[in-house]
Amino acid sequence: MPVRQRSLAFDYAVAIASVWISSGFFLDAWAHGHVPIEGFFTPYHGVFYSGMFAMIAVLAIYWLRYRALPPGYRLAILGIPIFLLAGVGDLLWHLMLGIEEGVDALLSPTHQALGLGIFFLASGPIRSVLADRGRSKTLLTQLPLVLGLVAWLTLLHFGTAYAFDPSAGRTNAPPIPDAATRTYLTALAIGYYKISIGVLVAIFQCIVMSAFALWTIARIRLVPGAFTIFYLLGNAGAAAAFTNDTPLLVTTLAQSLVAGIVADVLVARYDPTPESPHWYRIFAVAVPLAYMGVYLIVTTIAGGIWWDWNESLGAWIWCGIAGFALSLIGTARRTPA
Repeated sequence: MPVRQRSLAFDYAVAIASVWISSGFFLDAWAHGHVPIEGFFTPYHGVFYSGMFAMIAVLAIYWLRYRALPPGYRLAILGIPIFLLAGVGDLLWHLMLGIEEGVDALLSPTHQALGLGIFFLASGPIRSVLADRGRSKTLLTQLPLVLGLVAWLTLLHFGTAYAFDPSAGRTNAPPIPDAATRTYLTALAIGYYKISIGVLVAIFQCIVMSAFALWTIARIRLVPGAFTIFYLLGNAGAAAAFTNDTPLLVTTLAQSLVAGIVADVLVARYDPTPESPHWYRIFAVAVPLAYMGVYLIVTTIAGGIWWDWNESLGAWIWCGIAGFALSLIGTARRTPA
């Protein structure tokens, strides 16, 4: 297949369509929890399927005009047949097995296949910017990569939405154990369970935030503001879909803003890379600590936190440890025997 030079407009079109589709997944997820869903043909499905039609139109128009695709898109176009086959499979799945609700909608094989198709398509602008990184020195030229990563992060949040909110706010607190009642042991067990799951969710989210950041800075030096945009857009969809009557959306936006600013400042000032492991490891620790630290502070202010100081500080420290562990993997090299 012939290959053309990079087209910035094409990168933007594919990146925006990728975010359109991945965001549509969360709109559909919100609808599954708030609106009666009785079939496959719903406005919420229409959002992300219309995004795919827009994606196909962009690719088709470019191909018909130039008879070639820009660098980085040979692998990306595999996402189209994957998505279309998964869409047909999703229709048949609904007809034969009914409409998913809750966690089963996240783990549905056809939904995961749809996400895989978007993962491939969103890789196009990411690979395109990386192939042209020598000339991609401004936010304008790097933003398609950022939007592609936003689509990836949104898809990851969708597939693991059950592990998005650590639920340390008081509205999520378990019943208070009362030794005078017969439910004492049950309430105690629920409390232990919710603390354990909450801490694991906190660590998992910090691993996700760190992994994306470390992968990116190992490949390109993003300009100031890029990480802030990435975290804000990448986390907003999940938070908006599951906010309900909690301050989760504001909390998540605050976390994303501060973590993004910390990442942007460290990259601008020190350019951490695996080849400079000192600052690479500081970056790996600082970003998750900022992200989870803001979560704990804002949760305490907004609605109170039911974790005690040991649990809160312990979870926060473990987030930094997880980031540090990822940095060790990123800098690991095989040495001669």
